[in-house]
Amino acid sequence: NVSPSTVVNVLNESVTLSSFTLHDSLPEHLCFDEVRTNDNQLSFICIDAVKHTLVALLPRKSSYDIEKFFNGFSLNQRARVKTVTTDLNAYYVSVAERLFPNTEIIIDHFHIIKMINQAFNHERVKKMKLFAKPSVEYNLFKCHWRLFLLDPAKLDNEHPRYRRQLKRSMTDAQIVSEALELSEELLLSHNVIHKLHRAIICNDVLTLTRCLRAFKQSFKQVSVQKAQWTKKHGGAYPKNIKDIDNNHLIQTLNTLTTDKNLAHVLNAANPKFAKYSNGPIEGINRKIKLLRRLSFGMPNFTNMKKRIILWLNFKPKNDAHKVLGRARFSIFWQKSMK
Repeated sequence: NVSPSTVVNVLNESVTLSSFTLHDSLPEHLCFDEVRTNDNQLSFICIDAVKHTLVALLPRKSSYDIEKFFNGFSLNQRARVKTVTTDLNAYYVSVAERLFPNTEIIIDHFHIIKMINQAFNHERVKKMKLFAKPSVEYNLFKCHWRLFLLDPAKLDNEHPRYRRQLKRSMTDAQIVSEALELSEELLLSHNVIHKLHRAIICNDVLTLTRCLRAFKQSFKQVSVQKAQWTKKHGGAYPKNIKDIDNNHLIQTLNTLTTDKNLAHVLNAANPKFAKYSNGPIEGINRKIKLLRRLSFGMPNFTNMKKRIILWLNFKPKNDAHKVLGRARFSIFWQKSMK
């Protein structure tokens, strides 16, 4: 039976934002991301990539607010920042390059793989829609779509199981192989995405560089071919070249291989930066979303920020979990002896 105003007063007495604000130093490794806070607006969040502690939570993610916060630190402090891990948001990349003169931008490998997988799924759905809905070919693409994203070396090729949609017994490897035989373009796309997957997961920057540069060179050749046809025939270039413009995977790979993004994407597979990712900041974002859901939203950003800080900095006493564990074990032991 405690009123909301009492809770806010206790919160204000317990948590002061100034005590959790950095004034003199910045971590050497940072993570950038955004999260929805009060009024469903996107806020900027930054954490220490090593200690996973909160560095900044700003009400808006505008470049003005971000630069205003970090410009509160001296240039010498900002020059000590070595890496900034973020997603493929050119907005954050440009801000980080302006603020931190000696930093390396790392595009989080999870976001790269996610983009590639989404692009492949777009192409799979396009091929799927070429077949009638109740057909076996349609079900090959639709009902077993997760198998296409698995590493081909890990697909089961020894234990066939009855597939109700396909009306026969097949292994996972047989399903993928039979589906890819229906589309040569999808087979090539499948090979490309798994080469990229292996290069990123194994931190093989050389293989990733070769794959992306080979693609970039082929894309340039297609662009030149398209320009020649456009100039000669007034835009009536062949259908296979026109399809390239609508290929989501090619569009995604073209985004990854732009001069602005390529070096940052290659850092994702660099063994030197293997331990840095946006995983910790995504975990904090999940906690913030859970807090919003449990509290049915918060109109006041300051109060919400204090609750977030209180939650993230809460640490139980060292022996509390040990005492609880011993109590549970003694209860279990007494019941088992009866």
